[in-house]
Amino acid sequence: MNNQELRELVNPVFNTAKSCVQLNAAAGDKDAQRLLDVLGFPPFGAQMSKKPIPKELQEQVKKLFPAYMILIETRFQAMNRLIEQMRDRQIVDLPCGYTSRGLRLSREGRTYFGCDLPAVIDAMGPAVESIIGKNESISYHAVDATNYESMETALPGNSRGLLVTTEGLLMYFVQSELEEVFSNLRRLLQKHGGSWVITDRAYFLYDKEVVAATLNNDPTLTALYASVTNRAAATTADVKFNDNVFFDPDDGKVRSFIRKMGFELHEICMADYLPDQIASLKGTPEAESAVRDVFKKMMFWELTVAKNAAETPVDRNLPFKVEASVKDGTFEASIQGRMDTITAPELLKQFQNAGSDIQAIHVDVLMMYKSLDDKDNFELTGVSDEVREILETTGFDQFLLKE
Repeated sequence: MNNQELRELVNPVFNTAKSCVQLNAAAGDKDAQRLLDVLGFPPFGAQMSKKPIPKELQEQVKKLFPAYMILIETRFQAMNRLIEQMRDRQIVDLPCGYTSRGLRLSREGRTYFGCDLPAVIDAMGPAVESIIGKNESISYHAVDATNYESMETALPGNSRGLLVTTEGLLMYFVQSELEEVFSNLRRLLQKHGGSWVITDRAYFLYDKEVVAATLNNDPTLTALYASVTNRAAATTADVKFNDNVFFDPDDGKVRSFIRKMGFELHEICMADYLPDQIASLKGTPEAESAVRDVFKKMMFWELTVAKNAAETPVDRNLPFKVEASVKDGTFEASIQGRMDTITAPELLKQFQNAGSDIQAIHVDVLMMYKSLDDKDNFELTGVSDEVREILETTGFDQFLLKE
């Protein structure tokens, strides 16, 4: 595998990012179409022609296109209009995906930091530069939201007044990762100032209502949409969705969590920031009116650091380092520091370079465990029954495994 393939391997939502730019282009965003062409991605729905789908079902699936486009278009365009209102802010797009926001903001002279995993950034940086040329105000950075140093490295030390925008990210984290992300964003805003605007909660609560309104509450189409979406979710991202408190149906629990993490919450009605014409609903005024009514209940959640929030402790974890070798057919690796989507490709690269004669793998996880200040932040997953039994026998399960 080359470096790009390795990075895509450790990015479980790589294809989700692709579908967003495809859908924005399908909704008529000209900048998204320019990016689609440069990146070499096919248009949304092109793959349908490669599968033997009955003609009647094809027609039904085509009717679902507005439902897919409406969620992406409204989220993206409403955030764009909110950004326009906050002209004194520097934009930190986390994650930026393959969206065309950087192109739009380059024409407005704004400062924009597009942040995403390396698999996305390696393509987006050159693609945007090929369209707008070199622009010091528009930049792209490899970032893992659970890795504070990667976020801090993306920003110049004199950055002030940030607007961190998050659209479709928090659902991919387990609870411990979510807490780490909130801690990292609080630390970032304590240093640079500004706020963090999130759409994830609004779409979790109301996306089904938006889709139903788009499809004129047709029971056959809404059922088909749910079926197709569930199948796609199982293959697009190899992670659990909504597996943390941010997506608890109890709103009080979510608000309590936000306060606990040192933030104050301010709500902004999303309906006020929808475009004058929702492109994916053009020609369907009744559906558009129904969708706008749903959006009156949907809120941007803007988070600012609470005045009484404690200073976030500095992360003292050792820097990431891999030492690997092959002895008698065994790949041996000692790992120090934090392994995440930014650092994991280095381990995979060394494994790939080790050759094809590997019969066994030995990874020194104790070195990783000992390198952490907070030992509760270490967890082994995907452990076989045999390995679990050994860990339980030796007593290491109480340190390395979590139920």
